Amino acid sequence: MCVLVLKHEILYLHFSGLGFCPIVGGVQSNVVPPELTVVFDVRLAVTQDHAEFEALLNSWCQEAGEGTHLHFEQKNLKNAITPLDDSNPYWSTFKAACDTLQLKVTPAIFPGGTDSRYVRLVGIPALGFSPMNNTPVLLHDHDEFLNEKVFLEGIKIYQSLIPAVANVPGKAHNLIT
Repeated sequence: MCVLVLKHEILYLHFSGLGFCPIVGGVQSNVVPPELTVVFDVRLAVTQDHAEFEALLNSWCQEAGEGTHLHFEQKNLKNAITPLDDSNPYWSTFKAACDTLQLKVTPAIFPGGTDSRYVRLVGIPALGFSPMNNTPVLLHDHDEFLNEKVFLEGIKIYQSLIPAVANVPGKAHNLIT
C-alpha cells in the first residue's frame, strides 16, 4: 500500500492497467515475420484474481491459434494487502502522526511501483509514503521531478513520521490479508 499526500483525488491502480511495451519481429515492412513477440506490462488491481486473469489470457492465446503462448518475466500470485484500520498498529500510528502534522493522506495502491510488494508477499505489512504535495505523479515518466521546497519539507515530515512508526511496540506478523 502506498500512501501519497495529494491535493487532488487521483487514486492509481485501484484498477488494472496494461502497458504495451516492445514488439519484436520481422526484418522489413513488406515481409510477414515467422515469429512475433509482444511484451505487455500488466498491473492488476488488488481486487483482480490473478489466476482468473491468466486463464483469460490463455483463452485468448487458444483463440489466436497454434503457436501462440504466454511467458511471464515476473508473476505475483498473491494480492498481499496491508490493512489500513485499527488492527494495524503501524497504520494507526502513521495516520495519527499525519493528523498531528495536519497532512491529508489519500491511500492509493501501487502494486508494482515500489519494492514493498516483495515485503508484503512474505507477510510483512508495508506502507509507502511520499510527501510530494502539489506535485503531479510522474513515476517512471520522462519529466519526473520534485520541487526543491517540497523535497525539503518532506525531510521535515519524515523527521516526525519515522520515529513514530519505528517505535511501535510489538511485531508486524499476521497483519497481511
